[in-house]
Amino acid sequence: MKKLTFGEYVRKLRLEKRIGLRQFAKLIDMLPSNLCHLESGRHKVPHGVEFLHKIAKALKLKKGSSEYEKLFDVAAHPGELPADVKEYFIENNILQELPVMARTIKNEKLTRTEIEKLIKDIRKRK
Repeated sequence: MKKLTFGEYVRKLRLEKRIGLRQFAKLIDMLPSNLCHLESGRHKVPHGVEFLHKIAKALKLKKGSSEYEKLFDVAAHPGELPADVKEYFIENNILQELPVMARTIKNEKLTRTEIEKLIKDIRKRK
């Protein structure tokens, strides 16, 4: 199965919410032609976390929902953190701890199953 691009994902969500292109463009302060180019992949994915928040708000995505997180995931460029994750680590002054966390996982040689269990255990804390 082909992975959805950012533009394809935005279009999919927009159509599911039954929001027209022009209406959506107005909601996110974008020209309809630019939105069309973004959805078709002719424009680059925006980097700004504020713009992604604006899109999420216009689509009425609940913060922390799988749709919300996927929006930020598909917007991330290869090798980069999703903007919402980076924002969290910067706001909490712990961005520098990410390499330590990743190296700990690497040095402990955790398997995919162990990492998935760790994630599951952390999510249970909510």
